[in-house]
Amino acid sequence: MKKRIILHIDMNSYFASVEQQANPFLRGRAVGVCAYLSDNGTIIASSMEAKVKGIKTGCKVREAKLLDPGVVLVENEPAKYRSTTEKIFNILKEYTDTVEPYSIDEAFLDLTGWVKTLEEARVLAEKIQERIRSEVGEWMYSSVGISTTKFLAKFAGDIAPKKGVLVINNNLDEILRDRPLTDAWGINRKTEEKLCSLGIKSLLDLKLYNPDLIRRKLGRWGYYLWANMNGLEVSHVSQGSRQVKSIGHSYSLKNKSSEKEYILKVFYKLCEKAGRRLRALGLEAEGISISVLYVYGGHIGKSFKTKERMFRTEDIFSNVEYFLSTIQIQGRVRNLAISVTRLSSSSGQMNIFEDNLSKKDLSLALDKINDKYGEYTISPGRMFNMDDVARDRIGFRKTLEV
Repeated sequence: MKKRIILHIDMNSYFASVEQQANPFLRGRAVGVCAYLSDNGTIIASSMEAKVKGIKTGCKVREAKLLDPGVVLVENEPAKYRSTTEKIFNILKEYTDTVEPYSIDEAFLDLTGWVKTLEEARVLAEKIQERIRSEVGEWMYSSVGISTTKFLAKFAGDIAPKKGVLVINNNLDEILRDRPLTDAWGINRKTEEKLCSLGIKSLLDLKLYNPDLIRRKLGRWGYYLWANMNGLEVSHVSQGSRQVKSIGHSYSLKNKSSEKEYILKVFYKLCEKAGRRLRALGLEAEGISISVLYVYGGHIGKSFKTKERMFRTEDIFSNVEYFLSTIQIQGRVRNLAISVTRLSSSSGQMNIFEDNLSKKDLSLALDKINDKYGEYTISPGRMFNMDDVARDRIGFRKTLEV
């Protein structure tokens, strides 16, 4: 069977690099992109210069200041990152018709049939890197991995040098030798412990392990890991997004509060964001999960099947309102989350020119206007002054369950 050629591209220190590209005075300096600039805020992205000083994603603002008093802290601007991503992906789509977004700053490209060899793919990767720096911004560096499977391409991209390209082919054993298990995509500390209990200490050990034995010991997941390390394709690059099983959004409150009206306002924005994505994918939902986390550590939540299919923001929010009407807020809240589940294709058709617009068509029409002219160009009265309540944020890959 003809071997495939898969490319994985990952933008380096993405949010921070976008900020450095937009503001030349930030270049070469330690930069931390934050959800909030207060001492309790969290660094959601750090520049390469900041990482050298120990300032990494998840670090508190106060900790970042201690690690480097000269660190420049910037509040995040999601719209800026989204528009930059769109420019990058437009370049990627010129080289293959199969581009799979993996996150806002990562993608897989299936180059099979577009290039003949892995070496040609390497040359193409360098050209793509040059074009991104030339057409999107000179500070927009990336790391690229290339191999014959999706797993090995991402593995190569993850361990490739910053700004570099790594091709994995006949050099696989050499690369895997003494490589920690957690360097591989999909292996966390818990999985590492299970593998170590079988005498598997490195990725090369995993590759050389008996496949029948690992299947007996760890089941299908163990065989899946073994197959990935041996270059057996178990996951193909898909055109566009993967099949979505749920759509979720969460928000950590800057102002911890027990006030129900404030909580409802934040929930409405989360419902709007989930609803926008639901409609963009042409889906409806029949299930919802709602969660309220308290400052003291407790939580209350519920998952249930809804009486009617949800498509509009108001459909989702009415279920949230009902849930909140059945509970008593027990203390100050620190985080709110919703997910819509039981997804299926929508039967609705876009029809914005008829006199009598259905509620579904109206939602689609409003989405179309907001897509063209910017978020919340047209929005319900509930959304007024929402920036003061819930700032726009941007996620990586964890907001979709597939």
